Amino acid sequence: MTTPAVLPRPRPVPDSPDPSGSPEVGTAADKPADKAADAVRPARAPGPLLVVVGGVPGAGKSTLLAQVAKEVPRAVVLDPDRHRRRLAARLPSWVPYGAYRWAAHTLHLLATVLHLVRGPRATGPLLLHDTATRERRRELLGRTARWFGWDPVLVAVDVSLADALDGQLDRGRVVQPDEFVRHWERWTAQRSILAAADGAPRGPWSGVYLMERCDALGKVRDLARRRSLVLAASRPDPALEAAARASSPCAA
Repeated sequence: MTTPAVLPRPRPVPDSPDPSGSPEVGTAADKPADKAADAVRPARAPGPLLVVVGGVPGAGKSTLLAQVAKEVPRAVVLDPDRHRRRLAARLPSWVPYGAYRWAAHTLHLLATVLHLVRGPRATGPLLLHDTATRERRRELLGRTARWFGWDPVLVAVDVSLADALDGQLDRGRVVQPDEFVRHWERWTAQRSILAAADGAPRGPWSGVYLMERCDALGKVRDLARRRSLVLAASRPDPALEAAARASSPCAA
């Protein structure tokens, strides 16, 4: 297996806005009455959890989900790689994955829609594989999930260009160069936006996280072990998170 002949050139990512900057006109800082009202307003009770694991091809999403599935048996995992393996078992070994890749992803899409529309029926969380590089599709996914009673959270796996390409080579399935270029360009254009969320709610998502592989594995594992999401307003203890990561090595 060789590296694709056409490689995208990584573009510089702008720094996140300075959180220490002056507050905008009309924010809670200028409206003490609104701030007081927010303090007494009851928090919205989160519904059953949906965790979308995003990232460019080769970021390690399938490996991460497989690891979490082993450690949290009650979690329901939707991953196109499972459909790929079932199809490969029924087809001759000489048939390349590219010939039936569309079928694996179509089955994954159908399974995703079915689980979302059916709504939460089990006590375990739903873990979903998605590149999440298409902004409109990502927002539609979050809004659809919330409409049908899910509490959606996005965990985006942050990797370098070299790591993403190596990940594709390691798994033995390399995305076509032009398709990967589009994924990477959309990813670099949105990366700073995702990073700025820093676990806080954004749009339909109750929390948006941008993390490296090991941190993403720990976060998804932590979320999957809970029955509900602890919102960003009540941040977890960093010391406890560090201890959890140390107790279970990164396998993503």
